[in-house]
Amino acid sequence: MLIRGSDLGPKLQAEVKAAYVHRFTGEHKPGWVTTTGAPYRVQFKDDADWLANTFFHITKQGELNKRIKHCESHPTWPEGMK
Repeated sequence: MLIRGSDLGPKLQAEVKAAYVHRFTGEHKPGWVTTTGAPYRVQFKDDADWLANTFFHITKQGELNKRIKHCESHPTWPEGMK
């Protein structure tokens, strides 16, 4: 089932932050941002904003579903898109 990241407990929040290293927030800048040469805008103000606007696949046992390799994010573009 899909669960909003901000609704997860602290342990699961830490787990999803470790699992989804490609997020681009004010607190987390992935390697792809600097290797492409194109200017990219921050997609989320910080990791809390990312968690509040991202849904994760959680098992019935309350664990991150590791068989599913994606999450559903809705960027807030704190600096605008252009």
